Amino acid sequence: MESVLLDTSVWIDALRGKTPNIVALTQGLLNDDRALTCGPVIFEIKRGLRSPERKKILPLFDALIRLSVDEAMWDAAGDLDASLRKKGVTIPPMDVLIAQICLHHKVFLFTLDEHFRSVPGLQVFEPQ
Repeated sequence: MESVLLDTSVWIDALRGKTPNIVALTQGLLNDDRALTCGPVIFEIKRGLRSPERKKILPLFDALIRLSVDEAMWDAAGDLDASLRKKGVTIPPMDVLIAQICLHHKVFLFTLDEHFRSVPGLQVFEPQ
């Protein structure tokens, strides 16, 4: 089974219990040890958490494999962003980096944000 990087949009939905299907899918990926994270997702989660939530939620991420980001990946993300903009596609910079991390590590991305579908070669997780 493939590993899946969970985008911030999925974490927010799952942690708030907004969509039962997303909660169940997230729990299933966690239970199957298929869920991955990365620095940009942790950054986005941390910036939105209030103090009482931090102690409860942040330890969950310590149990996940965190995909690495090196200098070459930043460069590749810049090139990816430039190529998307050339086609008239604008994606938030942090999301371009998340997409590049998935492309580099050859993993699926579980996201609720449609703009990721504009990234050539990105494998978006499609739950059955």
